[in-house]
Amino acid sequence: MTRRLVLPRRGLLLGGALLPLSACDDAEEAAPAAEPVRTVKLERLEPTAGIRTRSFVGRVGAVRTVELAFQVGGRITEMPVREGQRLPRGSLLAALDPEDLRLAVQEAEVQRSLAERTWQRNRGLSPGTVARAVIDEAEAQFNLRDVALRQARRNLEHATLHAPFDALVTQRLVDPFTVVAAGTAVLRVQDVTELRVAISVPEDLVAVVGQEDLLQVEAVLPSRPDLRFPLTYREHRTQPDAVAQTYQVSFGMPHPDGVAVLPGMTVAVRARYTGRAAPAAELTVPIAAIVPGTPPHVWLVEPEGGEVRRQEVALGAVLGERVVVAEGLQTGQVIVAAGAARLREGMRVRPMDAP
Repeated sequence: MTRRLVLPRRGLLLGGALLPLSACDDAEEAAPAAEPVRTVKLERLEPTAGIRTRSFVGRVGAVRTVELAFQVGGRITEMPVREGQRLPRGSLLAALDPEDLRLAVQEAEVQRSLAERTWQRNRGLSPGTVARAVIDEAEAQFNLRDVALRQARRNLEHATLHAPFDALVTQRLVDPFTVVAAGTAVLRVQDVTELRVAISVPEDLVAVVGQEDLLQVEAVLPSRPDLRFPLTYREHRTQPDAVAQTYQVSFGMPHPDGVAVLPGMTVAVRARYTGRAAPAAELTVPIAAIVPGTPPHVWLVEPEGGEVRRQEVALGAVLGERVVVAEGLQTGQVIVAAGAARLREGMRVRPMDAP
């Protein structure tokens, strides 16, 4: 009797089921992963009216800061000033003990008087009695003693130190009753005849600075934002800052009544274009849209498909949170305004407000 080998039906079904599963796995490995679509903020470029008002941070300073010293040596007996005190021109700042200087004046007066009598006596003698050389020597001695007397009197005048201008006492460098040598600085003062406000401006603004019919500048104090103080151009540096490529400009500012403004404080400075100096329309983009590099670039969005394309740009002045684009972009183009750092060439994007 012949036996027949019968395979289990369950084994056949299992084998048949394994074949299609293996084929599905191979198909999934062969299919490339879908490129993600980034959600970004987009902006369509439109020309904007030129910025008529520019804002800067200014620092208040003095016209000049000097260290004052006596031109003669001695012991300081008076220094009736305190640091932070504002004094008008000509006020007494410090004084030396004048006694030694007065004695020097008296000595010089006696020596001059003696030299004068000697000279006059020799001149009054009969011709031929005294040699001409002796008379000339006596005259020379008299002239020397006269110079010495004038120098002694001048030294006495220099025993007091007066404010050479409307001064703000910033620091006492020595204490009263200190013996100082001639030329030793005793006080540091600032000329506050007017206040100076210094700002750093870009090259496009330095061309019109100082022309009041083209640019009007004013200062605003942080403590009194309701007040405006006109500024008058004084000077500017012709060499730009090595890093920022800006030029320092100084303006004169009157002392505000009832408001304490001291050198070293900061103020807000607003420069407003007037008349024909008003800038023309220009393209600006958010600073966040700029991808740093050499040169920098932005991401342009293709109108069909939504892919991004790298576009190099030349930048101009920074205006708050935006920057002027001098070259590389045109009106009507769409750029990625935020999220540009995460993109790469050809990536698809969609706007944040898309459904």
